[in-house]
Amino acid sequence: MKVTVRQISVVSKPECTFYLKLEWAKDMGAGFVVLLCDGISAWSGEVSEDDVTREAQEMEMAREKYVYDLQLALTGEGQEAQSYSFHLAPEKAGGPMLQLSYEKVQSDISFRLGMVELLPVPESTEVIRELISHGLDRSACFRARNHHLLEENQRLRSEQEHMTAEMERYAQGKETLEKDLYSRFVLVLNEKKAKIRALQERIKQLQDIVEKEKQRRKREASGNGEICLTDHKPEEESDYGSTTEEEREEDAKAPPLRPSNQVFISNPMDDSLNDTTDVAPSRKRRQRHLQQLESQNKRPALEQRQSSSLSTMELQE
Repeated sequence: MKVTVRQISVVSKPECTFYLKLEWAKDMGAGFVVLLCDGISAWSGEVSEDDVTREAQEMEMAREKYVYDLQLALTGEGQEAQSYSFHLAPEKAGGPMLQLSYEKVQSDISFRLGMVELLPVPESTEVIRELISHGLDRSACFRARNHHLLEENQRLRSEQEHMTAEMERYAQGKETLEKDLYSRFVLVLNEKKAKIRALQERIKQLQDIVEKEKQRRKREASGNGEICLTDHKPEEESDYGSTTEEEREEDAKAPPLRPSNQVFISNPMDDSLNDTTDVAPSRKRRQRHLQQLESQNKRPALEQRQSSSLSTMELQE
């Protein structure tokens, strides 16, 4: 059995204060008992399940929605408790029975959710005692719950302070660790930068050495080409003395050399840039001439040896 007690204001009697007590089993839609007291007199009534169903049909509302609004209006639970009002009127003029109606107010419009008929209670003092006892029990329950909540709040506050201290300690440790790591990282980074600079300088030195070696080889190559030209020309003139008649005729018939094919011995760099004249045909002609001279010189010697060998053979005979 669930029991709630609340203080209500009746629109028809604003000067009076009323206390409304409700009792129901599992669901208010299955019916409930109403007890109304003004501190002197008491009235009671009952609403059955059929009455709840009939009121929901008259309101043209779903039964679940009607039961929800009915519970909010009578118990005062939730933020919408101010949206409901109560009216108390006698059923008949001068009669002992009263009618308690409860309405829902929306903007400027109000509509009745339901109504319960109340009969006077013969022993109102007993009803008042029950109300006081229920109020004291609820107060003790709330006091115990408040004490428990205070203890829980204190425990949570102490845990929060402990966690705050731990977080500050961890933050300080984190900052110290970051400073240590940053200092080590800076050392390693500076070492790497120094190594990179040393490697870059080494690469530059090697590039300079390679460039100098290339220039030296170019100078040697150009110097060797100049020496070869100056050395071979006197040898050819000393071997042959002068050109033959055939070479003179061929040289006379040959076109003059272009400036790009001429050799300037005075500048070695020009020798390396310009093309070198091909002297192979004249050498071949001179070699053929030398071979003819040698063959002509060898023929008398061969004939002389042959004649001397014949004379020795005749003497032997």
